[in-house]
Amino acid sequence: VYNGKSELSRRMAREYARVRGVPEGNLVSLDCPMTSEISRKEYEDTIRVPLLEAARKQRWWVPSGIASSPLMNRKIFVLVLMADLPMKIRHETPAPLPGKGVNQMQTDRAAVDSELALLAVGGYERKSWQVNPYFNKREDFVGSGLPSFLVCRLDGLTPDTCMRLVAEPANVEKKGLWGWAVVDRGGPYAQGDRWLDDVFERVREAGIPAYLDDWPQTLPEKFPLSRDTALYCGWYAGNANGPFSDPSFRFRPGAIAMHLHSFSAADFKVPGRGWSSALLEKGAAVTVGNVYEPFLGACHRFDIFVDRLLDGYTVAEASWMSMPVLSWQGVVFGDPLYRPYARMKDMDVEPTEEDRYFQGWWASSVQFGDRWKDRSARLMESARKAPFSCLYEALALECLYRKEPARAGELLSSALDGAADARTRARLLLEILMAERARGGNKAFLQRADGIRGLMSSSAFLPALEEWLARVAPPPAPPKK
Repeated sequence: VYNGKSELSRRMAREYARVRGVPEGNLVSLDCPMTSEISRKEYEDTIRVPLLEAARKQRWWVPSGIASSPLMNRKIFVLVLMADLPMKIRHETPAPLPGKGVNQMQTDRAAVDSELALLAVGGYERKSWQVNPYFNKREDFVGSGLPSFLVCRLDGLTPDTCMRLVAEPANVEKKGLWGWAVVDRGGPYAQGDRWLDDVFERVREAGIPAYLDDWPQTLPEKFPLSRDTALYCGWYAGNANGPFSDPSFRFRPGAIAMHLHSFSAADFKVPGRGWSSALLEKGAAVTVGNVYEPFLGACHRFDIFVDRLLDGYTVAEASWMSMPVLSWQGVVFGDPLYRPYARMKDMDVEPTEEDRYFQGWWASSVQFGDRWKDRSARLMESARKAPFSCLYEALALECLYRKEPARAGELLSSALDGAADARTRARLLLEILMAERARGGNKAFLQRADGIRGLMSSSAFLPALEEWLARVAPPPAPPKK
């Protein structure tokens, strides 16, 4: 589905159809405003009604009218929205009481995408959310018999990003998505932290090396996050910060990156605002967001999303399995057909030179399961032979999570000899401080910090260390005047 007023939108639709083998007849042009936010009437007149007319003419389902029961002889299950289509439907009813703001639990405002999930359903009330019948399922959507649609969007701040989202996922999934998982917990509510804890345990179980940040704050400024980061889940800051505001950082091609925040896509087209577009501009291929206040319980559940991706489901299926509600505020950005971990799930992995250490970590998980002693011994053999630090670092972090901080520190010291670049060396030095803190608390951290600062004195990543130091030992408050 594309905006006929936008050459970029049209070009994206044609290229996506070519990449994914979509019949030309399944391209739908809409004549709608090239603005982010529209009225409910504009949504009805320029998006919903024209799509229903296309569905009727092309017989997307039988019967061709609006349905509240399973659709028969259905041909279309997914709607892919291209750039320059409206994203938000503004609030109109119920009207606020005099002197009062909008009741954010009683509103007809919504994401266009979430409203379109109910394209084939009529008669529902539009002053709050609707329960998503596909939430937390574990089944192919095509066979589910549900009347809803899976809706994803390909969009970004620049035409280059938009076109990358069209083509990159199909190329990445040919060999699978390999790299680090990064989980940044420590948000304001225990419920969100539990979701991120589950993500952390699930990726480790799946054989993906993981980095965990459990400070109450987000990752620090200039943190030397690996450019091999393929999966990121974090919370809770208003705008992209830390490594994601660093011009030198990029995700691995095909990466999944999500930051939980109420307004992560509210100003999607405004550089420097929110998270969704910022993560895509950093090279992520998939993210999610909210266009208005959703409330925590009505956000995408990152734990379910990641679990289903690792089980081999498509981005469309995994993302909508993870969304509790429809006709609300959530948006999914990315190729709906993308299956980043299908090869891992199907054991259909062809060794590649650039991914060999990540593939080796995964293969050891498959071979040894929870027999950590045997698994770590095998990985140590490989780490000693490897010219780079990746396996030593992964082993060290795993020892840290298994409450073996002294062993973690030893492995990180060994890893320094194989640090491939300044970014990796700086990250290993910071991880040594993590191990010290886990071993001896803040006192041990501060005792080691001076030496680490000396080793990082000329590093571009020194601000990350300084931020950690300020958290552990805040500077004294200025004297009162």
